[in-house]
Amino acid sequence: MVPWAVVPTAGSGTRLLPASAVLPKVMLPVGLCPMVHWAVRESALAGVRALLVIVSPHQPLVRQYLEYVTRPEQVEPRMVELRDLLQGVELHFVEQAEPRGVGDALIRCKAFTGTDPFAVVLPDNWFDSVTPAVAQVASTFEATGTNAIGLTEVRAADAGLYGNVGGVELEPISGPAFRILALQDKQPGKFSIQSGPNVLRGCARYVLDERFYDALEATGPPPEGEWDDVPAFQHLIESVGLAGHRIDGRHFDVGQEEGYLAAAAYLSR
Repeated sequence: MVPWAVVPTAGSGTRLLPASAVLPKVMLPVGLCPMVHWAVRESALAGVRALLVIVSPHQPLVRQYLEYVTRPEQVEPRMVELRDLLQGVELHFVEQAEPRGVGDALIRCKAFTGTDPFAVVLPDNWFDSVTPAVAQVASTFEATGTNAIGLTEVRAADAGLYGNVGGVELEPISGPAFRILALQDKQPGKFSIQSGPNVLRGCARYVLDERFYDALEATGPPPEGEWDDVPAFQHLIESVGLAGHRIDGRHFDVGQEEGYLAAAAYLSR
């Protein structure tokens, strides 16, 4: 597995208002564990040696929670599990003063990861999978030597459970690995599919290297608004290539209402 994982947590969470008006979005529970708990757990299970948690100075609960979980006196089983998984994993907190987008969050990690590859695990995407989702993506990064993002299968009936981003044009490589030929810009509204077969869409699990930072710097920051990561991925497609890995498992976009409620219903079965 790659040595680093980056977990951005400083977003504003406007799609989950009013629940996120005071409580940070990543502290909202999926089941009984906050989103950030699941993201850190997935990263640790994938075998990373160091975690970079991007935090807002205005949302101290995220850091407080992770520091609380790692206390030696923990007895609650889920907290004990995460504490034990984090033994031997370096935990770093990197501040993002304002919620200026994922690109703005990721560029802050360059000084830490340098030329090492790194995973990106966005907490507002939740997976139920046997093998950690980001570890699956890492297998295609390692096999192809190409920056890679996760792909998940979506049925037309479920398209409204996802934000309107991630549409892709693909060329098969082998097995779950694909070459990405085009990636949709982020747009308002919900993801949509015309009636027909299921489609694969990109999702917020990445395994990247220093070429991604070059692409970020080549495409941003914008004069105004958020610094998104999609233009950097589009730049990679046109320059050195971008791979995708079809993730085996159930995926929920818990960063917006429909996906969050669908995850709650799934866990309550």
